[in-house]
Amino acid sequence: MQPTVDATTALERPTAPLLRRERDSAIDFGGLDPQYHPPMHYPTEVELYEPTLDTGSIQRRPNEQETVTVSAEVPLPCGHFNIWRPLHDRRVPVAARLARFFTGSAALQSDGRVVAPASSTWDSRISYSSADDEYFENGHALPLIKGWEHGMLASRNIFRKIEHDWQMTYLAPSLGNADQQSLAVWRFNYAESRRAIERFHAVLGFSLFAETAGVEWCIRPLSKPCFRQIPIRILTAEETAYFSEIELGHDQHRPASGRSLDERARIIEQYRGQILAYRARGDDFNSYIVHSVPALAADLSAYVEGEYGFELAVSFLPATEGRDVWQKVQVARQSLRQLISGRLREGEDALAQCGLDFRIKLRDSIVVPPVAPALIQALTAQPPRLQMDDARCDFTIHVRDPENTVGSLQPPIRAHESVLRAGSEYFAALLESEMAEAASKHVELDAMPYGAVRLAIYFLYADEVPHVDAMDLSDWITLLSATSRLSIPRLHQLCQARILREVAYDPLDIEHDPSYKDLVTYPDTEVAESLQAVADDSDAQDLVQALDRLIAYYPIAVCENRIRSRPAQEFSRSTAPPFFRDDPRDHPEAMLGGPPLGPFGHGIGDEADEWALMPGPVLHPEIIPDIRHARHIRREHPRNGFFARHLGNWLPFAPNGDADPPAPQPGPVPEAPRNTHRPVPQPESGSESDDGSAPGAA
Repeated sequence: MQPTVDATTALERPTAPLLRRERDSAIDFGGLDPQYHPPMHYPTEVELYEPTLDTGSIQRRPNEQETVTVSAEVPLPCGHFNIWRPLHDRRVPVAARLARFFTGSAALQSDGRVVAPASSTWDSRISYSSADDEYFENGHALPLIKGWEHGMLASRNIFRKIEHDWQMTYLAPSLGNADQQSLAVWRFNYAESRRAIERFHAVLGFSLFAETAGVEWCIRPLSKPCFRQIPIRILTAEETAYFSEIELGHDQHRPASGRSLDERARIIEQYRGQILAYRARGDDFNSYIVHSVPALAADLSAYVEGEYGFELAVSFLPATEGRDVWQKVQVARQSLRQLISGRLREGEDALAQCGLDFRIKLRDSIVVPPVAPALIQALTAQPPRLQMDDARCDFTIHVRDPENTVGSLQPPIRAHESVLRAGSEYFAALLESEMAEAASKHVELDAMPYGAVRLAIYFLYADEVPHVDAMDLSDWITLLSATSRLSIPRLHQLCQARILREVAYDPLDIEHDPSYKDLVTYPDTEVAESLQAVADDSDAQDLVQALDRLIAYYPIAVCENRIRSRPAQEFSRSTAPPFFRDDPRDHPEAMLGGPPLGPFGHGIGDEADEWALMPGPVLHPEIIPDIRHARHIRREHPRNGFFARHLGNWLPFAPNGDADPPAPQPGPVPEAPRNTHRPVPQPESGSESDDGSAPGAA
């Protein structure tokens, strides 16, 4: 089995065909078409980030209505999760209406705003708890998504199993579908924020209970055509002793605490990019048991560093022999007692027990360095703060602008030697040389735009570009060329960042195509190549790489925007939870396997009873009544049969499964009947008429 790398042997096993397939283009989903799940209103999913309204002044003029000025602050997403779900940076405050739930939490600040704790090193985090069957965002223990399937881009032949006897729950391959592909895919895309992935750590919990069973984790940057396997390393008995979260056997002993931490760090560093697992002791039911190291996040940064997005997939490989082969591979195994939802005061510590935890650290595509300390010292050494063109200037700059960009008036630029030396590498080298300009405190710059040079020198003093809103793309390109010659690092990076911001995705310029699967027109290659040529001439390598990444993700962004703009029903599978459906044949993955495939291909034999689907454990056949005709029975006698006894009248759909729910009737809601416990009056003898009716009856 290829993904499970043992200390001594490594078995080979083919990967899932859907994950092994090479994509034809950047927008090819490789057979894993995205599936849309609408937000669930019951149970309620929590919108952590909402627009906030601030009511300003109220003006009222004579003979006119009142005018209220309201400002709205909309938290823009930093990316999207599975195409439809917006992702927000942890620095974005949570909606004000949720602040009362964070009383006493480390996320609650003094001004009443709720943000992720400052100690958090992750900009985006998605955690899944199989015990709650909920997804959480940015360490907040409020449900972002309800249901394991609703938080996936695509899934095939898997379900969530609950073991009430063992008090455990996990994701497992479909019962009775051992020969089919069982996999799950998650998708992250941060292209909208123009922030590349710097680090990616993930807790990928799994358990194996047979030597022939396996699990395969794969990852694919969105700009790459193929998935790559993430190797799994099974620790030796000696290495296992250094991990305190692993329970040791009776014959094992832990080393000294000081040595244990150093050796643990060495092991984690040695197997960077791999998922660490260990061999557990066998029990009465399984002689072979392998678990991933609990709550240990694998460093997978090498797979996606510098990318805008990626897909993470897991393939379930059931055992090839024995009984209950589907149950031998489990993902996100978690105790039912380890509930996460609602534990707000514990902060991010509450999510340490989640079976799946994706943590992403983002960085700007072009990082602007802070102001150099030497420049700050030069500006503030002699109060008041130094200013350009003041009386204390001791250096003069003449600019010969052949194009005369600012008109005929080009006065010399006067600055301070100490400021130029600290802020510009060009002037620092000039002043340290033995050239005549260093002695005369005067320099002439040929063939440079006067306005750009003056802006660059002004930036050294004010640390800002004046009238930045009035500058367009060509102005920033001109300023980039000037700062490249003057070697001003901070302004050089700032110009690159502004140029990248001006090059925006514009799907509206592309002719709309009703099919999102068709190839999308790439951006104008001439514009991209011209910008890259300018960046090369200006030694702006960060901008060159960012433009390459932007071009690669342009069709992906257009494709996802088209998907989000189309009716969601085209991508919906089912808006109802599985146990609400009319016929148990409609959801075969939660039916107990064993009988051969029936006429429906769902593991239901003609001679076997139908396997009823209920929330909780799968019922055994000996306690399931005969519900072969449950649909027919429920239509004619709604209070008879298996569904009526267990669900009663709690049915969200009509009995026939194809009619709409009944519309609410007008009028007041009737009150519940009151039981007064009064004895029923008995009629007196002789009070009834001859025909048996009450006296006075018509």
